[in-house]
Amino acid sequence: MNIPEQHTIQCPQCGGTQFEQPQVVSDGDWVTCVTCAQSFPVGDIRQVGLDQAMNVVIPEIKAEVEKMLKGLFKGKFK
Repeated sequence: MNIPEQHTIQCPQCGGTQFEQPQVVSDGDWVTCVTCAQSFPVGDIRQVGLDQAMNVVIPEIKAEVEKMLKGLFKGKFK
């Protein structure tokens, strides 16, 4: 399985992926969605990004592990 090292963060309001932000971003800063102009604390956007990544990555990992285990145990228990 190929897990990307970066995940595109989407605006929780409109799904946009481009944000206006300071040059150096810290958790206390705010970012603004370029599409809908909604502003969010960076910490909130990071959490949304983690949640979105987990909704994609965890099911992929589960499917990959199940496939691997089925292959390892195929024909072992009769």
